[in-house]
Amino acid sequence: MARACAGQKPCPALREARPPHPGHPPAYPAAPGGPDPYALDQLATHAAARALVLLSTGEDPVGDLTLWEDAVRIAAARPGSGLTATTRTLYSSLAAASGRTSVDLARAVAAWRQGGPAGLAALEGEPWNPPAGRFDRARPLLTAAGLPPFRPWRNRLTHPAGHAQLRLGQDNLWYAYESEPGADDWWPRGAADTDPVGALTALGPALDPAELPPDPPHH
Repeated sequence: MARACAGQKPCPALREARPPHPGHPPAYPAAPGGPDPYALDQLATHAAARALVLLSTGEDPVGDLTLWEDAVRIAAARPGSGLTATTRTLYSSLAAASGRTSVDLARAVAAWRQGGPAGLAALEGEPWNPPAGRFDRARPLLTAAGLPPFRPWRNRLTHPAGHAQLRLGQDNLWYAYESEPGADDWWPRGAADTDPVGALTALGPALDPAELPPDPPHH
């Protein structure tokens, strides 16, 4: 096998031997003091999918992720959006292993579901100065959609009411965020979009000027 694969990536012999799809792991019974069965099931499922991609392409799809990024990826793969008891246990374990909090992880999961590693970078990366072009065209597009003038700062455009924000990612996609007005506690919302107006659709009626409180008076 080693001779058949020499100098070839991915190895044709391994590619032909790979299964058509990842298998399902066995059921893991709960044991007092033992690991969480769901966590074991999820880790085994992820490992099988990762191995299949490695066999098919010769590339490890998550080999370059940091410990934190991998923890976010694993948590984001959990179906659904509600924090069930099982999900809380998983989040707590992953957050502790990464030196972060469960709230940090929940926020990062929302970003990962927006746009994978690029979405996480939009959340946690340093603000940057985008070149002229896409960023400059965004404000007229927002105004044409009936929205008030967004305040620009670095790669971010913030609604004057302080409750909605757009961030331009390094991948040239727009990421929408929401916060309580003035709280500066931003959470990712919806999916990334090439269109700034499209990215904001996840915020729904909250962006309707008729639904917003009036701007505070300026002195």
